[in-house]
Amino acid sequence: MDTEDMVRGALRDEAARVAVADWSAGPVWVQVRRQRRGRRMAMGASAVVAALAVVAGTGAALSAQRGGRAAGPASQTLLVPVGPAPEAVVVEPGQQLPLGRQDWWMQLKDQEICIHDAPAYKSGSGCSGHSWAGSTTEITMQYYGAPRQYQEGLYNLVYHGPGQVARMTIELDGQAYWATVASLPGNPGYASGYVWGPSLKASGDSKAYPPEGIKLAAYDAQGRVLASKTLSS
Repeated sequence: MDTEDMVRGALRDEAARVAVADWSAGPVWVQVRRQRRGRRMAMGASAVVAALAVVAGTGAALSAQRGGRAAGPASQTLLVPVGPAPEAVVVEPGQQLPLGRQDWWMQLKDQEICIHDAPAYKSGSGCSGHSWAGSTTEITMQYYGAPRQYQEGLYNLVYHGPGQVARMTIELDGQAYWATVASLPGNPGYASGYVWGPSLKASGDSKAYPPEGIKLAAYDAQGRVLASKTLSS
């Protein structure tokens, strides 16, 4: 027997003489199990916190993927007209823009839109306008009735506020129409749109008309809604 075998034998004999008491093994395993459970619980809690952080950071995207609605202001349903929108028009201040009917034209000024309607002004040079408060963001409408036999009217949409208007729509009796957008060069802070549509029925007074239920909307070039409104009587 060489020296290495002798050392191995001595170590085995020494280990055999060491006894582990019954009372010591149990507590050791209990502690081991507790440590393992603690690690599992810690890992689970970390995973939950991480998951909550992910959900909190992407809640809108998750709700959209699942068909829900992200929190935000309520929006009305807007119909999209059939066919492409007419190309927007840029005019100089005071320039007369023909509106598609004889002796009908529009002028855009710094803070005013002026419409020359043939029934009121014939072939003269007068016009009537719409102006607004400089700090107000809004979308509104002017209506000009044509002679009764034509059964149509001019709808003039006006948007004032931030953003560049590329398209405008109006909804009448469940039918949506594109309006031709007109604006001044640069970013004047407002835009006008015009479209010929079915005439509004007068209610008693020949100058009165019920605009209730008409929907107006202005969009930017990316299709985002800049403003929308449903008119009331």
